[in-house]
Amino acid sequence: MSDKKLDDFLADRTASAMKQIEENIFKEVREGVCEYFGTDSISKLKEDQIKQIKEAQEARDKGFLKLGYNLVLKQLR
Repeated sequence: MSDKKLDDFLADRTASAMKQIEENIFKEVREGVCEYFGTDSISKLKEDQIKQIKEAQEARDKGFLKLGYNLVLKQLR
């Protein structure tokens, strides 16, 4: 048994896998957002389109889509 707290132990153990999952979710949501709005880059989104992403993000309590919206919005800052 480790002398670390369980959360610290698991965070260290799963960090690389979680980073890869996060990257995949960002890619999928980014591509979906671009397809939905008919653009080839999220950097080309208009304010009203970004507002729609924020509204979709706020409507989600949790889950992979919420994470994806958060990552897209973070990239746009």
